Amino acid sequence: MNTRLDRSPLAAHIAMVLALTLVLGSSTAFAGKRPGGGGGGSGGTTAKPPTPTNFRVTAKTAYTISVAWDPAPATSRDFNYHLSGAYHVTPAILPKTATSHTFTALAPGNEDWLFIEAKDAAGNVSGQANLGPVRLPGDTTPPWTAPVVSVGEVGANYAHLSWTRAQDDGPYHYSYELWLNGSLLYRSDYPRNVISTTLRFLQPATTYAVQIRTIDFGGNPSPLSDPVAFTTLPANPNDTTPPTVPANVFAYGFGDLEMQLSWAQSTDDFDAQANIRYDVYVNGRFEDVVFGSGGPRVIYGDFGHNLIEVFATDTAGNTSAAGTFRIFL
Repeated sequence: MNTRLDRSPLAAHIAMVLALTLVLGSSTAFAGKRPGGGGGGSGGTTAKPPTPTNFRVTAKTAYTISVAWDPAPATSRDFNYHLSGAYHVTPAILPKTATSHTFTALAPGNEDWLFIEAKDAAGNVSGQANLGPVRLPGDTTPPWTAPVVSVGEVGANYAHLSWTRAQDDGPYHYSYELWLNGSLLYRSDYPRNVISTTLRFLQPATTYAVQIRTIDFGGNPSPLSDPVAFTTLPANPNDTTPPTVPANVFAYGFGDLEMQLSWAQSTDDFDAQANIRYDVYVNGRFEDVVFGSGGPRVIYGDFGHNLIEVFATDTAGNTSAAGTFRIFL
């Protein structure tokens, strides 16, 4: 008996779909592959550099942290190490051959976080290794040399001073003390790392001796510098004219009673603008003094009407009329 299997149109269609699926599935399984691997695309690679291993601290001082990590595999592609950290840590970029680094200019007693990762020229980035918190010891070593003070321009009531840095285990000092005639005149804590100043409010034709002592970040003082003497000039007998009146005095309020004040600097027939003193008054109350500047300065007023007055005085003691401004707070 002859047996004939009739296929319906639906059965034939299903059989064709199954056949195409098998053929296409086997071909797409190899799409984009190249002999030996290496990823898809037009022959490129998406392989990341190796993540640094055994990232560790090898040494610490009050101002530095030394770190190390294991060498990269010899077979890895070329890349650079990118090191960084939290809390004002200076970043660094090192070649693939590097296995150590020292972070410097850190702050004693701080806790720092440190990071390292590898990045190649194509922008592929490895995983990140980190350390932290790494606590630095405090600075207990005082500067071991004294500053050397120099006297620059001297006037009838001022003298420009500068000094060398005291040698210290840290990269910067925090503040300085100014001693006048053997007594502490003041200690300046801001701004940091200052190595010059102008000594004001001196008497004409008078001899002074100045000394400087610097204080490091740990609060340790250096030795006092040797005294340096200078004599101020006599008052200028020919200077009888005050500076011009401070112009364009202007203030605006912010907050409750705070104001920001500015003015155009005065000129004088003998003194440079840098040596003109400005006294600021609010409602007759002395508020501020500044030399050689037109602000801006932050001053404080009262609720309601405020009269601001700015007077200019030269080194001979001649004082101008007031530049004024009124503001309601």
